[in-house]
Amino acid sequence: MGFFEIVLANAIRASRQQNKQPYQADTELPMMRATIARLVAVAALFAVTIVVLDAAGEHYERQLATSAVAATRQ
Repeated sequence: MGFFEIVLANAIRASRQQNKQPYQADTELPMMRATIARLVAVAALFAVTIVVLDAAGEHYERQLATSAVAATRQ
């Protein structure tokens, strides 16, 4: 094959690769995994937020209790 024929064959193969549509199953599985990963990330963030707010609330309650005891002693 000559140089021109090799270049032409590569161009034809490249255009066929571009026009080739992926199968539906090939596109659905990564999208499903990405959606599940996002939902897991949101649930984890929500759980961490609840734990942090609960800890902050307990600390605030302890401060109020300490202040109330100190106020009764004066």
